[in-house]
Amino acid sequence: MKGIDNIIFDLGVVVINLDMDETTRQFKALLGDAYDLTMEKLNAVQHFERYEKGQIPTEEFIKGINEASQMDLTQKSPKAWNAMLKDIPDQRYSILKNAMKQFRTFCLSNTNELHIDAVYDYLRNEKGIDNLDTYFEKVYLSHEVGMRKPDEEIFEFVLKENDLVPEKTLFIDDTAGHLIGAEKTGIKTFHLSKGITLEDLFPQFVFS
Repeated sequence: MKGIDNIIFDLGVVVINLDMDETTRQFKALLGDAYDLTMEKLNAVQHFERYEKGQIPTEEFIKGINEASQMDLTQKSPKAWNAMLKDIPDQRYSILKNAMKQFRTFCLSNTNELHIDAVYDYLRNEKGIDNLDTYFEKVYLSHEVGMRKPDEEIFEFVLKENDLVPEKTLFIDDTAGHLIGAEKTGIKTFHLSKGITLEDLFPQFVFS
């Protein structure tokens, strides 16, 4: 952390525990033999990427799944889509609050309306707060800014808007491919690989 003044945190896995396989399992259960072809159709038109960039609204996202699968999953697909979202351990709230005392901290997440609404519902139920603003100087969500990782433009946007020096900024993400765009802008990076948690990275902030 020597020379670091700013930290940009990813949200999924880094802060919020995720189980991507659970969403896959639930969609496979809903779609059955049509799963592979449905995903092939959706991926061919970058359906998920477009939703993460806010290029299509939630209604169109769900409609696209219905059309690709030739099924009416209007009620069931949002639940399956959000099934990957799990909990936020108490230690991570402490880490984020304590990190703010020593660094300028930001959140940068590839996400979408359905996911973030579910996260905010979770925060209301667990912490009585409406969003993540308590834990970061600013939160950047891909579907709100119209850009997504690993594209350089989203990192340049965060740097410029907050007048951050790239070499004094650390970006933490669990997806190695997302670090590439950050590194191209001069940002320092840390890959939170499988088996490593935020608690391992900042043990001094867990209970202080």
